[in-house]
This record gives sequence, structure tokens and C-alpha cells, in this order.
Amino acid sequence: MSAAHLQQPRALIDSAAPDATRQTSIAAATKLITSLLNAVVWLISQRFSVISFHGSRDIGGDKIVIVVAPSPRLHVVFKDDCAWRQRRQDGALTIYTWFADRFGVRIEWEEVTCL
Repeated sequence: MSAAHLQQPRALIDSAAPDATRQTSIAAATKLITSLLNAVVWLISQRFSVISFHGSRDIGGDKIVIVVAPSPRLHVVFKDDCAWRQRRQDGALTIYTWFADRFGVRIEWEEVTCL
């Protein structure tokens, strides 16, 4: 194996980086975590059930997704701010994955219809 294959991936917060770089990374991570917290608290205050959340940071930008249980109220609360991003078949079922954005976080849910 070459030395390139043995290299560890670059950390998002590099303790050996200059102070300014570390501070910028910490500020970005804090903003990301705060956005997630704000979105979860808001969803719970709206009486939606948060099922899970996941996120990543990479060159393409930050991405956080919160998955909530389906509810007819989601379309009322998000109105024209939601859209479906995926439709798939599972036998006689059609499954739609919907999404909306709040606090810089993507909120997703699935709805199932039967043919």
C-alpha cells in the first residue's frame, strides 16, 4: 500500500491549525449544531414527532436532515414551502418523500398511498 492510502482524512477541526482557522471551524460547527437544536425545538413545539436526524460537513457544504413522522398538519404548517423530492413504488404502495427547510435544516417525512 502506498503512503497516500495510509493517510488519515483531514479533521474538520484541526488542533494543529492556526488559532484563526480553529476559531472559524468551531464557529461553523456551533452554528450547525444550534440550527439543528432550533429546528428540533421548533418541531416539538409544533407537536411533530422527531424520528431521527443526521448530518454531515464537507466541501459541498453543511447538510442536516431531520426526519419527522408523517402528519396532515405538516402541509398546513409548511404550506407552499414544502415539495416532494422522491416518489417510489413498493408493490401497490406509492411512497412520497417530502421536504421543507427551516433554520437552515432540511425536514423530511414520508407519506404512503395505496393504488
